[in-house]
Amino acid sequence: MPAPSWPLRGGRSRRRSLLWRLCWLTPITHPYEFHNLSVVMDSDSENRLRDLRLNLAEVCLDGRVERIAALCRNPSGDALMTMIHSGVRHLAMTKVDQAVAERCHRILSVEHDVGRKVAAYLALNLFTFPHTIERAFDIVDVPTPLIATVVKVLLAVPMFFNRDGGRRRALAHVEATVQEIHKAATVIDETDFRTEILNGFMDGYSAMSIYAEDVPLKQMAQRRAQLIRMYVEISGLVRERVAHPRIARGEAIRLGVLCPGSFSEIAALRGHLKGIDHKAFQIIAFVPDEAATTVSAGFEDLADDFVPLPVADIARAADMIAGEQLHILMAGANLTNVCRFPWTLLMAQRLAPLQVAMHASNLTTGFATVDVYLNGALNEPDDGATDYTEDLVLFPGSSNHYVMTGGRVTPDSITREQIGVPDAAILAVTGANFFKIGPDLIDAWARILEAVPRAHLLMYPFNPNWMTHYPHKEGFLRFVQERFAARNVGIDRLHVLEAQASRAPILGVLKVADLYLDSFPYSGAVSLVDPLSVGCPPIVREGHTARCRQSAGMLRDLGLDVMVTRTTEHYVTLATRLLQDDSLRREMREAVADVARESGIAQERGIGDRVGDVLRAALEKKLGVR
Repeated sequence: MPAPSWPLRGGRSRRRSLLWRLCWLTPITHPYEFHNLSVVMDSDSENRLRDLRLNLAEVCLDGRVERIAALCRNPSGDALMTMIHSGVRHLAMTKVDQAVAERCHRILSVEHDVGRKVAAYLALNLFTFPHTIERAFDIVDVPTPLIATVVKVLLAVPMFFNRDGGRRRALAHVEATVQEIHKAATVIDETDFRTEILNGFMDGYSAMSIYAEDVPLKQMAQRRAQLIRMYVEISGLVRERVAHPRIARGEAIRLGVLCPGSFSEIAALRGHLKGIDHKAFQIIAFVPDEAATTVSAGFEDLADDFVPLPVADIARAADMIAGEQLHILMAGANLTNVCRFPWTLLMAQRLAPLQVAMHASNLTTGFATVDVYLNGALNEPDDGATDYTEDLVLFPGSSNHYVMTGGRVTPDSITREQIGVPDAAILAVTGANFFKIGPDLIDAWARILEAVPRAHLLMYPFNPNWMTHYPHKEGFLRFVQERFAARNVGIDRLHVLEAQASRAPILGVLKVADLYLDSFPYSGAVSLVDPLSVGCPPIVREGHTARCRQSAGMLRDLGLDVMVTRTTEHYVTLATRLLQDDSLRREMREAVADVARESGIAQERGIGDRVGDVLRAALEKKLGVR
């Protein structure tokens, strides 16, 4: 899951403090609401947004560096980035918009002055996306007051993709941009330049929308990690420890865990800790001081001690961790998305002899200070170790075991009438997140519904664990609607459930559903627990990288290999067959219910015994213990 993108240092603490608390606790207070997939932005809001965009573009095209810089450094927020992230770039361009965009292109093509080129580039990014633009200048030539802004704009790829191949092109652009930033920050030894380019990178980098490509991202992760380390060093945040405490005979291993705040990451870390031998391990839970009570509540039955860390003061937090004389420090949250997440800044330092990441991080961290990446053998391909800078340490089975907080949840009583689905219809459901849904996945679902005319699809893609607010929702739903319409699937067969305060409504929906459709290439993980726990058969597609194999690993661990497909064609064929064959679907539902009951998935069994064994072995290897 993604980490928060807001920075925590400096004087702008009140607003950031509020955002930080929202990261750790994200309640959704509205009741559950079903609607057909027909949400669009109202015309007044759209027109106001367009007018504001044109005004900003004119300011940029005016070419005054100081004025543009002032807009981007306003205490109330960066006007340019706020507009870019508003979703306005997903709107179709008017003739006026096209004229301004063409003017920007002309300046980029014929202008010799770099300042003018940069100004035109910034203006053009208000209308389109950076991976579609020929830049015509190098980062090292950008005027210093605009370096941070240009870097942020370069990294501002779409949050979702509505064109075939768009995500892969955006990923290639981000990889090339990170490489250029890394080279410039490494080679140019000028304090102001380095500070600006690193601040732009720390604020602008986010991998949420490009994770979903099923390709290794090791090289980009390494460069990102080196840039973060450079930032930590020049900001004076490093408080490393070098001493390696030995393990005395009979002494418990001091295991520090950086506790997450999102529901799914809490459940994943709890799954890793439940069942661990507390005689062999002493667990010290580090929690953010601004949400200490909330986050601590998720681990009060598993941790031996709690230490609130001052997340607005990374140097002091690092000192406090080092002072705990840990043997192992493990991060239970995602270290691989945004850069200013406090746990990322802490794991970029050496604070314990052995430092560990787990599958909450969607790929390798790239940090030289993270020694081990912990995963299940079923989560990794045979050549999985080549994707990591860490030592890949595997334990038997799948790593995706989740132990929720608050005990078992009783499903709400949901009827098909409430959803808007006829009793005679067949209902497929997906909890695939907004960030995982691209044209290839939508086309697969549309083909399934085209082949089964009485089938309906219900989506709940706006999971608050990923984002508390989805500003691109209207454009996303419009894209989904258009893709299904191209296959003659009407919007009366498409339904959306908004974000929920609890799992109860989702479980209620899944109880009346016939089939669950997982996402691909980036697979589901904790989202698969809900359909399995109520006996709703899931169809999954197995990819190559670990983040694209999670759901397949979970099903193989349960002996449900028959529900695992390897290609898109197989996925569509199997889903179509199950939706068409009532008796086969009933048989599969009974099998899933039996397996879920026998495996105890609803009882949420942890894998702490396996985790403890591999952690001890990794620590002994690190310390040279025989």
